[in-house]
Amino acid sequence: MLPSTDEIKRWLKNIPDPEIPHVSVVDMGMVGDIRVEEKEICIELIPTYAGCPAISLLKEQIQRTLEQHGWKSVVEINYTKPWQPQNVTPQGWEGLRRAGFALPKDFSGDPLALLSHTACPRCESEAVSLLSPFGPTACRAIFRCHTCGETFELFKPPS
Repeated sequence: MLPSTDEIKRWLKNIPDPEIPHVSVVDMGMVGDIRVEEKEICIELIPTYAGCPAISLLKEQIQRTLEQHGWKSVVEINYTKPWQPQNVTPQGWEGLRRAGFALPKDFSGDPLALLSHTACPRCESEAVSLLSPFGPTACRAIFRCHTCGETFELFKPPS
């Protein structure tokens, strides 16, 4: 019997983002189309950033997970379909918040709006300033809260 897309997503929810273990690759919005064929499952993987160093690790973890459920797989890395913050699930945003990331308030697709409508994940103050458009990885920006003094990160949309 062929597994449903929902069942496959449940399997893949056990794979954490390598840098943020509070969030799965599914909840991070990195799993795109899923095709179930007679003998294999094809998974579209959408990196949060084209230069993400964890892509090969994620591909291997997806293949291993599907093998554990008795399926061969093909993981296709899609560099043409940009990852978007809108793809993160509510569970993903909660995991990011617990990990200390800011939650965007503007999903208009305008990068400047996303960066200008940011609140501190600790105290929720909007009295913040952008310290660097690049964080520990190019897909993140670093902010400082003027209310509580915390430094925090925000996933930014692809430019």
